[in-house]
Amino acid sequence: MEHSKLFPYAELSNRKLTIREIAVLVLNFYRKLAHEDDNFNVLYIVSEKKALYDRIDINKPEAIKKLAEEILNQNIEDIKKQDKVESPDIDYSRESDILFSLEAKINHETLLSLFFAFGTKVKSSIGAIVSNTICFDSFNKVNVFIKAMNDVFDVDYSTIKIKERDFTRKARGYEAPLGWITYFSINYHISIPDDLEDIEYEHTEKGKYLILNRENFTTNKTAYETHKQKLFDLMEEIKHRVPEYSK
Repeated sequence: MEHSKLFPYAELSNRKLTIREIAVLVLNFYRKLAHEDDNFNVLYIVSEKKALYDRIDINKPEAIKKLAEEILNQNIEDIKKQDKVESPDIDYSRESDILFSLEAKINHETLLSLFFAFGTKVKSSIGAIVSNTICFDSFNKVNVFIKAMNDVFDVDYSTIKIKERDFTRKARGYEAPLGWITYFSINYHISIPDDLEDIEYEHTEKGKYLILNRENFTTNKTAYETHKQKLFDLMEEIKHRVPEYSK
């Protein structure tokens, strides 16, 4: 498997959800992805702990129950220890994190592994663990993915970011690093300018998308380096105009 240079990431508004409610949201998200790529129809738990089920077919009637039971299984020891609840079920909710990871495969190899964190004590989020290069090899795939996240979840900020050690290290200096496509909700705590140059805007009722390019720039080294620099230039401009954008 060839690893992608691009990784999705989203920060969600913190909400106290039951495990069942989380399962419903996650399955709705994967169903949107499966409209474009049927490899997302089957999910696998990613964990050192043995899964309850070999796989979860998102189109089967028992999918919600199976996923909810898997999520509970992955968190039950922590719930018992921290919350002092001996027999939680899938309708349980908590302030602390509910954590789990899911994988979709293609030809027995990883297509995309994602981690999910839901809770109210720390920032709820979705992010990639492993990403196959074919997962984000076109603008359409990137666009479909980020909009699926934003349509299903209560997203404050999301991006399809460059996952490269040096880029990531430098990008840590910014509050919400930009990527190929970046989304900011209208409720995001920093006011991102609407008139940055060299980037396309797409406004919606809930927020706005900043689109770097509509072509895949990651396959050509020169284009890749040029677009990385463009992202840094844009983030520096935001930091100059909106000081709180800097960490």
